[in-house]
Amino acid sequence: MPRLRFPEFTGVWENKRLGELLEFKNGINASKEQYGSGVKFINVLDILSNDFITYDNIVGKVNVDELIVEKFSVSYGDILFQRSSETREEVGTANVYLDKNKNATFGGFVIRGKKIGEYNPVFFNKLLKTNSARENITSKSGGSTRFNVGQEILSSVNLYFPNLPEQDKIASFLLFVDERIQTQKKIIEGLKTLKIQSRNKLFTQIIKGGYERFTVEEIL
Repeated sequence: MPRLRFPEFTGVWENKRLGELLEFKNGINASKEQYGSGVKFINVLDILSNDFITYDNIVGKVNVDELIVEKFSVSYGDILFQRSSETREEVGTANVYLDKNKNATFGGFVIRGKKIGEYNPVFFNKLLKTNSARENITSKSGGSTRFNVGQEILSSVNLYFPNLPEQDKIASFLLFVDERIQTQKKIIEGLKTLKIQSRNKLFTQIIKGGYERFTVEEIL
């Protein structure tokens, strides 16, 4: 059990194998001519660049027929894993798909974990980014020049899960923290912009006309 916990929860966390919760599949291997148009196509960059994945923040597209789209579909709650990497630290990096309105598809360097068990997708996403989960995955990876994980390796990974109400509580709390962080980042970026604008106006005054008097309101 974790050291920090919400007081209303006391039950023991259950050790679960990822194969109980996810059904794994490798992604589409398309020709270079098929990329650039068609359906949204999740690749490694999408996994690494986002806190979570939605249809709109997917970068790439691939032109494949409807049968392929259906076979390699990614829907709400599915987990995407980076299949290989030049560094052990990145192999098996995971992210979750959180778009309820549109499905996507995924590429050959990605392994999809299709949701077959009960879990809170936000909680699962955060859990897979913890040091203990990362160590559990990377320690099983193989390779020399490139490190790899496969479906069997991911299926065999064991992690501890609380019951669903506790997962929901943890997920809500962490989402709240994420939102506060994003708000603070926007404030900081705004102050940085204000600093640059003020500095430019201050030095423009000195260059043009010496030491003229002006108010803060005139600067802003």
